[in-house]
Order: sequence, then structure tokens, then C-alpha cells
Amino acid sequence: MMLAIDILLYAAVVVALLSAWLMLRMRDEYQMMHFMSPPASVSAILITAAIFLQQGLKSESFKALFITLVLLMMNTVVTHATARAFRIREQRDVWQPAAGEEVPVLPTDEVLMRRAAEPAR
Repeated sequence: MMLAIDILLYAAVVVALLSAWLMLRMRDEYQMMHFMSPPASVSAILITAAIFLQQGLKSESFKALFITLVLLMMNTVVTHATARAFRIREQRDVWQPAAGEEVPVLPTDEVLMRRAAEPAR
């Protein structure tokens, strides 16, 4: 049993280290983003499996399972937000919101100035 736990933990560490190393070897931020998710998903699943093997069906195991599920759900949101931030930063001089879209890009935007001028509700 201990061998299986050790193998799962070592595999989780290898996935995280390999992802970090490959992230450093990529050319741009968009390619780097592909290597942000394995530590948050694969490594977390492997560590949770190791906890279940060691603890059994105890509360610690279910806490680890809950944390892993939260990480899996947040992973896509964080990756999308990061990609959007990279894109806006690259195209800040060219990109403009569509008509009717209220997207504050810089603190000097008209939307922020209008909201500051409105009375508090």
C-alpha cells in the first residue's frame, strides 16, 4: 500500500516539475498557459488518490476531494482570465470595446468617470 502511495505522490511531483520546466521553454504566454493546468488538475487528482489510499473513507479524504474539485473548476476560469488579460495587454492600443459594451480598460475610461459622478444608491 505504501508503495502505491509513494508512486502517486512522486508522479504528482513529476507532473508539476515537468509542467514548470516546459512552461519555461515556451515562446510566448499563450503557449505557457497550456502548462498551467496539469499541476492544478493531474497532480491534485494524484495527491487526492494517495490521500484516499492512506486515510480511507475519512473526513480528510473528502476534504481533499472537495479541494480537488474546486481546483478543477477554478482552473478553466483562471486560464480564461489569464488569456484575456494577455490579449488585452497586447492589444491595448488597438482593441476597443464593441458598441454598447461598458468595459473599463484604463482608469481614465469614461465608464469609470461616469460611475464616479453618479450618486451612491
